[in-house]
Amino acid sequence: MKKSFLNSVWSFLISLKLTIFILIFLAITSIFGTVIPQNELPYVYLRAYNESTYKFIQLLSLDNMYHSWWFVSLLTLFTLNLICCTINRFPGFLRLIKKQDKDLDDQFLKTLPLKKNLRLKSFNEDTKRVLSDVVKKSFHKPVSRQSTSQGLSLFAEKGKYTRLSFYITHLGIVFIIVGGMLGNLGYQGYMQVVEGKANNTMYLRGTNQPKTLDFDIRCDEFEVTFYGNSQRPKEFTSKLTIIDEGKEVKQKVIQVNDPLQYKGVWIYQSSYGKAPDQGVVIVGVKPTDGSQQQTKQYPIDVESRVSLNEEGYELEVKRFVPDFTLGKNNEVVSRSQEMRNPAAQLALYKDGTLLLEQWIFAKFPDFHKSQEGPYQFSFLSYRGKEYTGLQLTMDPGVWVVWLGCFLLCLGCYLICFTSHRRLWVKVEPKKDEYLVTLAGSANKNMSSFSKDFEKFFQRVKTLSKSTT
Repeated sequence: MKKSFLNSVWSFLISLKLTIFILIFLAITSIFGTVIPQNELPYVYLRAYNESTYKFIQLLSLDNMYHSWWFVSLLTLFTLNLICCTINRFPGFLRLIKKQDKDLDDQFLKTLPLKKNLRLKSFNEDTKRVLSDVVKKSFHKPVSRQSTSQGLSLFAEKGKYTRLSFYITHLGIVFIIVGGMLGNLGYQGYMQVVEGKANNTMYLRGTNQPKTLDFDIRCDEFEVTFYGNSQRPKEFTSKLTIIDEGKEVKQKVIQVNDPLQYKGVWIYQSSYGKAPDQGVVIVGVKPTDGSQQQTKQYPIDVESRVSLNEEGYELEVKRFVPDFTLGKNNEVVSRSQEMRNPAAQLALYKDGTLLLEQWIFAKFPDFHKSQEGPYQFSFLSYRGKEYTGLQLTMDPGVWVVWLGCFLLCLGCYLICFTSHRRLWVKVEPKKDEYLVTLAGSANKNMSSFSKDFEKFFQRVKTLSKSTT
């Protein structure tokens, strides 16, 4: 019973139908993974789909499809199918490699696709040697099956192990899939480092969850150049220093497509801008008591307080975001690092007691105008410090993928441009002359082999003329 079950499982894993089903399913699901944005914040999906559709997307993890359990399981099943099919065919391959090719008799000759005949008037040891040299130069060193004064039988083959291309290709695909799944153990995220300062906290892509590195990255110098008088950046570079356990261990000037690598983490130049937590927000403050006092301007550092008057009022800028939006659970997040919708969170205190909190917007100054309170606030401007935006990628499977790509390219090259070629040469006496029979076969690329076989025949034909 147990053996029967194992046989059923093995038959299932080596099934060609299973391979076709998995490939079709992967192709269909990849369409969803292409059409539906991956690893975006909730507002991106809610802007394109209604709430019930978004819940369905979350249920099937279509917003992070390539890391979902069912997609990884599907890839694992495909890998098992590929490995089992390869193992199932390997004994046949070994038998084919170890198989001794037949001698060239009349019955076997009929099965070969290429064959030629010519005649020699004489045959001696010099003729044998010259004929063997022609075979060696044209194909490979021949093996003598029979060598007498009355005849000769030679066999040569080339590219015997090119039949391994099938297994090399499969192995390359397996390495690529395994490397891709190992990549799930890594991470990708972003970090902002203010010029002249160091940082070791990055935010993971798709979740914005913080992750602390075991080393610091310091931006010693940031430089950006523009095209002409425009604000279109031509090039931006950052001089970075890696600080590990308090020591400067590595330094490099990075730019786009020229990253710094340390402890398996690739650090790319990604963007630049004004640091949201290092700048100064210019807040307009006007009393709401009906007086004709003009709006006063207060420059306030982010996460700092200033005193408004002698009555004990203090104003704090708790937070600044350059591109305000609401994310998951109505949490305030920045949609990007560009100044598309700048906003600041204020907190008003009276004698140290919190009176109110509110957001003010540069593009929507009247958003909280009707709100009660002793003051009316407005977002006048923002002066930020420059930061360099870095993309950090840790992928433990990247070298496995590269190895798989190499094997896949090698296997495809062997499949397309090489073949197992076999050549037989037989010389036998016929009355007062000698009959030379040439025959050849290749497992693929017969058109190319036919041309080489014809060239070989012409060389032997020249030999026959010299012995006439």
